[in-house]
Amino acid sequence: MMKPRDEILDLIRGLSALVVLLAHVRGFVLLDLGQLESPGLVTKGFYFATGIHHQAVMIFFVLSGYFVGGSVIDALGRGKFSAPRYALARLSRLWVVLVPALLLTFLLDAAGKSIDPSAYSGALREQFMSGPELGSEASASIGSFLGNLAFLQTIELPVFGSNGPLWSLANEFWYYVLFPLLAATLAPAWLPVTRHAMMLRLGSAAALGLLIWWLPAALLWKGLIWLLGVGVWWLVKNERVMAVADSLPWRVASGGAFLACLMVSKTDLPIGSDYAVGLSFALWMPSLIGPWRKRGCWVPLGNGMSAISYTLYVVHFPLLFFVAATQLKGKQFAPDGLGLAWFGGLGALCLLVSMLMWWLFERRTDAVRRWIGRVLQMNSLKSAPVLPSPP
Repeated sequence: MMKPRDEILDLIRGLSALVVLLAHVRGFVLLDLGQLESPGLVTKGFYFATGIHHQAVMIFFVLSGYFVGGSVIDALGRGKFSAPRYALARLSRLWVVLVPALLLTFLLDAAGKSIDPSAYSGALREQFMSGPELGSEASASIGSFLGNLAFLQTIELPVFGSNGPLWSLANEFWYYVLFPLLAATLAPAWLPVTRHAMMLRLGSAAALGLLIWWLPAALLWKGLIWLLGVGVWWLVKNERVMAVADSLPWRVASGGAFLACLMVSKTDLPIGSDYAVGLSFALWMPSLIGPWRKRGCWVPLGNGMSAISYTLYVVHFPLLFFVAATQLKGKQFAPDGLGLAWFGGLGALCLLVSMLMWWLFERRTDAVRRWIGRVLQMNSLKSAPVLPSPP
């Protein structure tokens, strides 16, 4: 019997990807809030809703820890974990989308550089607060391409081309690597006391120590937010916890705490930090797990947005940068009729391109995984855990 979908989490994942998209569209197309004269409450609310994209990525991390980390623990506990099958599941999930996204980035950047080379050398960085750094041309070398495929961006080299959001994929990938090593090192309950098991623990500990020494501290510290999702996976197995989480007082209190953290996330207050946002969302998550109790149009909407969320995340930025740099020439608008028309039009364009890229590539992930499994003769691939992954 299949486990019911976590449909509310699907919707949140899709909305988080949409927030990232709209934040970048607004940053490219509309003037900054500080440049507007006497903005009203509605305008301020719009700018706030389209300005919490970094916080949306923290939500992605918690969701990833819940789905991927929880599945790792479950497989280890049942003695079903296989490192080759896990690697195949993770890499096929990432690469089926990432490879075409990098190729699209290369083509758009090459076309953009032929029209306005200065934009791809940081001339618009101060205005957009994103894109290539000033004096540092967007890297489009083969080495950078391969390095981003190996998830070395922000560690040993920059993100590929103008595609700035790829920074978080490096975090995700290395959390996928680190967590099984951590689990094998610190949780011996599923490993018998044998020589082979001891060698496995020692090898995992050594590899874990080496990676902790090599990886940037900022990446490692953000991993605590990813681990919050694993903690949620543990908590929801407890019936008493779920009884509390399902109560109206907890839903209101935990949801209110999360919204409060978001409201102050643009300040220097500790309650608005990435860790506070991640923790408050993790505390709210047990109330959100499972299918919708009432069906409606939001169910297919959430499923659809969740399905394309990864593609949307890795595809939208170079497309936006190309249009902003070559067609708008860096021009930005007030949030009036014309400005909102550009905002809506570019947002719709990115969604359409993402849907096309999803249809061409991401929806075939399972087929690609099965084909590689047959080529590598992984006959027991069907027993590998299916690990859904937000970007």
